[in-house]
Amino acid sequence: MFSATLGELAGVAGRRSVRGVLLPSLVFCCLALLVFATGRGSAHDALHAWRQGSWESKVLVVAGFVLALVCVATALGSAQTALIRLAEGYWSLPVRRTIGRLGRGHHRRLVRRADDACTHDRYPPRTRPDDIMPTRIGNALKAAELYPRLRYGIDAALVWPRLHPLLPDTFLTVLGAARTGLTALLASAFLSVVLAVGGAAYLWTAHAPTPVFLLCLWGGGLAAWACYRGALLRAVVYGQHLRVAFDLYRGHLLEAVGRPVGDGEDERAHWERLCLFWHRGILPHHVATADRPAHPVPDPTPAGAPPGFSPSISHLTAAAFAAAGLAGALTGGG
Repeated sequence: MFSATLGELAGVAGRRSVRGVLLPSLVFCCLALLVFATGRGSAHDALHAWRQGSWESKVLVVAGFVLALVCVATALGSAQTALIRLAEGYWSLPVRRTIGRLGRGHHRRLVRRADDACTHDRYPPRTRPDDIMPTRIGNALKAAELYPRLRYGIDAALVWPRLHPLLPDTFLTVLGAARTGLTALLASAFLSVVLAVGGAAYLWTAHAPTPVFLLCLWGGGLAAWACYRGALLRAVVYGQHLRVAFDLYRGHLLEAVGRPVGDGEDERAHWERLCLFWHRGILPHHVATADRPAHPVPDPTPAGAPPGFSPSISHLTAAAFAAAGLAGALTGGG
């Protein structure tokens, strides 16, 4: 039975690797090869050169393609956590103070204008504006992270590594599938941006026809936007699974550590004492301090912006792609 279980887990892990890493890498390498061949001439000329080439040259081309595919897939597989944090909005200080500040201001205005039914699973509560993230995916995952804290007094960052091994296999399969869908779409969006920018730069230096240049730049940008929108839906689903994990299985963790909630005991205070013990080594019999109060922060409208206008990072990215395409079409191209 143990070997059969290991085989099932290996099969699931293999399917997740194919879906989340190998397929995006394969599509990226194929499109990159097509862009490279287009920059060297027409597709017909590239196909003719392939047919006329020797078998040694064909073996070298195939080996180089496989090597590039392995390198891209390996790098992508090791950078999945970094891609999620990048999509959430955990950026370096200069970017966080400029683009991040613009994104947070945009989403704070959206939260203030929207009703609770539209924002409860996509944004932190409007009473906690300091927790608003600069991206939509970041806000969806932040809302899921804050849910156990606001409902049960559980610090998700401390409790989740301890709760995760106790989850049943069926739930782990569903949770892993949701995360794989999120990482696969984020990887596809990232590779689409790399292909759009890098491929367009190569085609511009190779003096490729302007329609081909614009197709690579704007088509790659559109594909990245579509993948990001799909990743946002996956992030919402993944966040719902995280909420369910705390709702259904938090009692398993209390039983595992030998501290179940007693009769008449406040569960929230119980969890707060445990989190203090795990975080700072404070003994559970100490009284936990109350969570910090939420203070609304001022959110001034950018200078010169008309009333109701709320620029977002998506707007700036689309404007940058449009400007780059027009500039490249006017200065290069065949």
